[in-house]
Amino acid sequence: MTENRGNEVQQEQQALQEQTAAKPLLTRVLCNYLPVSNLERSVKWYGETLGLTVRKREPDGAILVLGNGQWLFLLETTAPRTANFMTDQWNGTGFEMFSLTFEVENIVELHKKLREQGAEVEPLTDYDSCGLQFIFKDPDGNKFNAWQDPGK
Repeated sequence: MTENRGNEVQQEQQALQEQTAAKPLLTRVLCNYLPVSNLERSVKWYGETLGLTVRKREPDGAILVLGNGQWLFLLETTAPRTANFMTDQWNGTGFEMFSLTFEVENIVELHKKLREQGAEVEPLTDYDSCGLQFIFKDPDGNKFNAWQDPGK
């Protein structure tokens, strides 16, 4: 019996090691899709305010390119809608959660530019080892978090 139990434990440990050594089946986020109410206005805002470039533009939507090459699709909705959602698991009860956090190189400059452009912007906050962050909204009310790596 003791030998059988020893084999079972060894098999369980081996199975656990195999599970943790397995590579994830998902490797990265390729692109994100955002609802907008007016494609023309949104393309202009994301380009002028955030400095994103348009890769492709069609009547059915637009592809914007972030600094690392990741794509951000803007799609015009048939009814007013945002990518935000409500949760009790982030910042208190009934928190309107942002759908994306963008990493930035100069968070102070971005914060200032968004304020100057009249965007809805929350105060810049220092979260110590988590770095500087702030929340902002695009013209449609899509809520985002901006974050700067504290090591940079």
